[in-house]
Amino acid sequence: MATLNIGLSSRPSQESLDLIVSVSPQIRLLDISEHLAQEAESPAAKAKADEMLAQIEVLFLGRLPPDLAKRAPKLRWVQWLGTGVDHLVRGGLFEGKHYQITNVSGTNALAIAEHAFMFILMWAKKAPGWMEQQRNADYKRDSVRPDFTEGRTLGVLGLGPIGMESARLGKAFRMRVLGIRRSAAALQRNVGDVDELWPPSRLHEMLGQCDYIVNALPLTKETEHIIGAPEFAAMKRTAFYVNVGRGKLVDEAAMVRALQEKRIAGAGLDVFETEPLAKESPLWAMPNVFITPHVSGDVIDNRDRAVRFFAENLKRYLNGQPLKNVVDVERGY
Repeated sequence: MATLNIGLSSRPSQESLDLIVSVSPQIRLLDISEHLAQEAESPAAKAKADEMLAQIEVLFLGRLPPDLAKRAPKLRWVQWLGTGVDHLVRGGLFEGKHYQITNVSGTNALAIAEHAFMFILMWAKKAPGWMEQQRNADYKRDSVRPDFTEGRTLGVLGLGPIGMESARLGKAFRMRVLGIRRSAAALQRNVGDVDELWPPSRLHEMLGQCDYIVNALPLTKETEHIIGAPEFAAMKRTAFYVNVGRGKLVDEAAMVRALQEKRIAGAGLDVFETEPLAKESPLWAMPNVFITPHVSGDVIDNRDRAVRFFAENLKRYLNGQPLKNVVDVERGY
């Protein structure tokens, strides 16, 4: 029985390691994480990392090794621990590759959709006003008027796992759900939890109907700055914009202007064009903006879910079955 060398570029918990090893007696784990962390300053660490990378057939990817394709000639499969791969593209993961790349898309989709709805409910129920009263020990019942989500229109940009979970939650809150999908060629009705599926060519028309907009698109060349000044102008002045996808999906300067000029009512933001968000960004001080530091998917058992997904994919790999969540290099997701 041939040995399957699996490289670990970040070290999971012992419980996770045990789960990976339990898949097959063929498995041999090579922990490269410390050597990769030190290789820029230590020739010895780089030599050890090179030695281990040269042996691996599968890489459990947390930290991206530089020049991976050259240093790992036997590599056949990379399991990325995240969902978006835009930064891996910039890091060279796709250059000269001779291996498949899979992500863990879907494992934290519900958590991210819930985060989007945290923003939506905070806005609908006027949380900033109540929190201000609490800080001031001010017990007034008539100063803030909460709103329903029922009957409001939710627009979901991108109907991958996160978008579909967002649509499902929208229906649970009795909202009218509109969605945009890259492959939609014409308006379709009643697609899963989406009442109306719109083609990208009619984005502005769809945006104009939405009370809440959740951006859950992947970042690609086609989607970078897909939301800018023209799109904000197409939205209702009462619209609330949520971004749980990638920061560069939106022209941040245009968004700041739209918020300052009250072209839209508010925003809930978990991602930004440059992270961390600069302290001097005007977004921090805006009372109509909710900010979280790119944590929507970092729930308590997120890493464990990713490891369980990897273990299931590992079984498929050993059985010669197609892997799940193979990244399309051309599309970038």
